[in-house]
Amino acid sequence: MKIVDSHGNEITSLEDWANLYAEARRERHWKKGRSAYSVAEFILNRGGAVHLESRLFEVLKQSVSIRLVNPEKEVRFDKFGRGRVHDLAIEGIVGGEQSLFLGLEAKVDESFGPIIQDQLESAQKQLSKNPRSKAVERIRALPARYSPSISLDSMLDIRYQLVHGTAGTVSARKVNREPYDLYVFYVLVFKTCLHDEKAGEQNLRDYLRFISRVGGSDLEHPDVRAHSITMDDKPLTCIYEYVELPA
Repeated sequence: MKIVDSHGNEITSLEDWANLYAEARRERHWKKGRSAYSVAEFILNRGGAVHLESRLFEVLKQSVSIRLVNPEKEVRFDKFGRGRVHDLAIEGIVGGEQSLFLGLEAKVDESFGPIIQDQLESAQKQLSKNPRSKAVERIRALPARYSPSISLDSMLDIRYQLVHGTAGTVSARKVNREPYDLYVFYVLVFKTCLHDEKAGEQNLRDYLRFISRVGGSDLEHPDVRAHSITMDDKPLTCIYEYVELPA
């Protein structure tokens, strides 16, 4: 397994990982106990890749080998500007022959951001100031990508980051622009010294509301929340897991 940045430079330490963030963002986000630092420590020092391979084997019912981990990787999912930046973009092999793309969202207790209604109102204000803005078009187009029967109105109370994250997962392509065989969207919640239980419970409620609204079905597992949804006519496995990460 290799860990590389967007330029192909290998990442071998927490210092290398910290350099992915501009200085201003590093000061705000790169803190022990918060999600960016925690996911880096998990992968580099806590056997994170092996843990993920084991969980994926349990959910997908096939062996999984992670080949590449790319932190802060952008995936374009429409023609309207910047794409989804995954906390981790992971490539692997399932069952010895099928290609896998996994988009991972790391959390401690950080929220999934604004609901779609608030995001839409913000986009409409942006459009009034900049007629060239495509933010409203982007938001309006996303719900039907799960199913033509899903309307924007039915999704207004859903956290936008979950829609954004799943779109940016199923839109990932290999170097030759071919699609992957399997797609997984993974929310990994680290229970660090800074984890707030109430905020974490709200995040889980937001996630489950999203899964319900897009017609997800349960995948039985004793230790994680796992679901199957469809987006862009592709099956997408969604996993929500808590991991203890003591200091």
